[in-house]
Amino acid sequence: MRCFQCDNEATQECPRCGALYCDAHGDALCERCMDPALALPSYRVYRGSVLALLVGSVVAVWLLVLPPAGADQDGPPGALSGLVNTPTAVATETPTATATAEPTETPAETGTPEATEEPDDTPTATPEPTEPPAEQTYTVQPGDTLFAIAERFAPPGADLSAYADRLATVNNLADSASLSIGQVLIIPAE
Repeated sequence: MRCFQCDNEATQECPRCGALYCDAHGDALCERCMDPALALPSYRVYRGSVLALLVGSVVAVWLLVLPPAGADQDGPPGALSGLVNTPTAVATETPTATATAEPTETPAETGTPEATEEPDDTPTATPEPTEPPAEQTYTVQPGDTLFAIAERFAPPGADLSAYADRLATVNNLADSASLSIGQVLIIPAE
């Protein structure tokens, strides 16, 4: 058996490619396997990796543009929700006091015999008128305009430009461009 490079007697077989070689043409591997130009992957590996990258990019863009059914359509995908700042409306209502009724015990719970009530001819009290809804406040976020805020909080069927003018009047705004980020606006009830 001869060396693949010369006519000398082969002393070893390359464990990588199986070629026979002499001591002059290799050590642990043959000279051909040790050539840096031959250590590069073939063109098929490069083409396959480029194809895999292209297919992965198309799938990622498709999932971003058309998320799966049932996903949150209003915000960014769940994986990006911590990374993407999305402006949100911060509307707060002033708390109103509400009366809570104390639970009463039924005769069965107290162990007393149940009494029958006779009809009472006293007039029933008329309910007091409820308070009008309390005004809300809104903190101006980046990108907000007075018209956009009016659009968000206007009652259904209201004229948006008239409601925007009312917002400006209630908040003492000279013009609609004088909003600043973090400014707290009073949102009128009606």
